Amino acid sequence: MWNNQVVPNQVFLKSRRSSCVHRLFFILVFPFCFFPLIAQAGEVTLAWDPPSTEHEGFILSYGTSSGLYSETQDVGTKTVYTVPNLDAGQTYFFAVKAYNANQNDDSPYSREVSVMMPVLDTTAPDIPKSVQIISSR
Repeated sequence: MWNNQVVPNQVFLKSRRSSCVHRLFFILVFPFCFFPLIAQAGEVTLAWDPPSTEHEGFILSYGTSSGLYSETQDVGTKTVYTVPNLDAGQTYFFAVKAYNANQNDDSPYSREVSVMMPVLDTTAPDIPKSVQIISSR
């Protein structure tokens, strides 16, 4: 008989807790479902072979349209360079040209290469379901 009295209380507590969890979900978690994935800045490392002719350095050019470079960077004599702060989900196009000692005679651009920066998924995992108390002592 004692067990019959406990069972209804346990059921009541379970449904009350379940209702509380649902309310907390809608208040705390549900609003974040409307925000897009957080786009974070990324980087890409490029490498190239120097020309066989005399040169003093390299100009790295890049942008978000093929053949139209909005950014340039004089990388000196380096043949490996990391471009920081690139937008996630954006495609970038890169080309390099060499220059001589007085920097008035540049080579043509190298072959263009491109990369689409990955979008980092920073969303939380799904909420665990059907949490129950199996026993308590």
